[in-house]
This record gives sequence, structure tokens and C-alpha cells, in this order.
Amino acid sequence: MAKRDEFWISDFGFRIDKSAIRNPQSAIGFTMVELLVVIAIIGILMSLVMAGAQMVRRKGSITKAKTMIGSLETAIAMYEADMGEYPKTGNENLVKALQDDPGDADWAGPYIEFKESELEDGKLLDSWGHPYEYVSVNGGSPTHRERSFDLSSLGPNGTDDNGTGDDIYNW
Repeated sequence: MAKRDEFWISDFGFRIDKSAIRNPQSAIGFTMVELLVVIAIIGILMSLVMAGAQMVRRKGSITKAKTMIGSLETAIAMYEADMGEYPKTGNENLVKALQDDPGDADWAGPYIEFKESELEDGKLLDSWGHPYEYVSVNGGSPTHRERSFDLSSLGPNGTDDNGTGDDIYNW
């Protein structure tokens, strides 16, 4: 049996206090402070999630650049095995050598195919939009792998740290 100050709403099966109807100040609800606290907590949680997502995106870009360097090393090794020399120094020369048929009978490529989004003006770009650096014994002087080639990306900061810092490289 319901108390005298309560009545039942039979369709929904819950009680409402009559005093709340008479006095809206005591009505059930949230205060402005409670709402602001909830909004602040949601904001803090969203900022934590966004920071985590940025970290994952950064690691993904680094992994993509490392994987591309590994794939290029394999393609360059296959090219060298077929042609007897490394592709000429330079990003554009590397791209052409690995995917464009030079008309040589020994060429068994393409050794790798690039997506249009990975190329700009014939240069292969890393995850941050900077061209990979390729120096081979065929037209250049590799600093780290003196008998073959150096291949590197400038990394997230886009500056040459000579193979230190955040640079990504094959040596």
C-alpha cells in the first residue's frame, strides 16, 4: 500500500513523491554542479583516449617506414642479383630501377610496386611525406654500408640526425 504522500503511476510501475510535484525545488534531477562534474570527467577521459590514439598512430607510422625499408632492401637485393649492380644513387633512380623495365634481358622485375599515394614527382615518400634517402655504391658513397647502399627515412621530426634520434635506417 502506498504512503499518503506517494502515488503510483500504474503504466510505468514507479512511485512519485507528491511533495516533489507541489515543490519543484525538491524535484528529482541533477544540479548544475553535478552536470559540470560529469562533463569534466567525460572531457578528461576523451583527452586520455585521444592521446593514446595519437601514440598508436605515431607507432604505426614508424612501423610502416621500417617495413618499407625492409621491403626495399629485399627488392634491391633481387635487382642486384639480376643486374649485377645496385640501382643508381637517388630516390627517383631507385623507384625507376625497381619498377620500370629498362629493356635489359637480365631485368626480371618489377621488383616492387608502389601505390600512387606513396609517390610524389617520382620520389618514394615515407609516412611523414619526406622522400627516402638512397645512396648506393653505383653513383654515390654510402657512409654506413660502404660496399652496398644506405637507405633511410628522416623519421617523424623530418630532420637528418645522421642515423640517430628518430631516423629510420637499414644499417
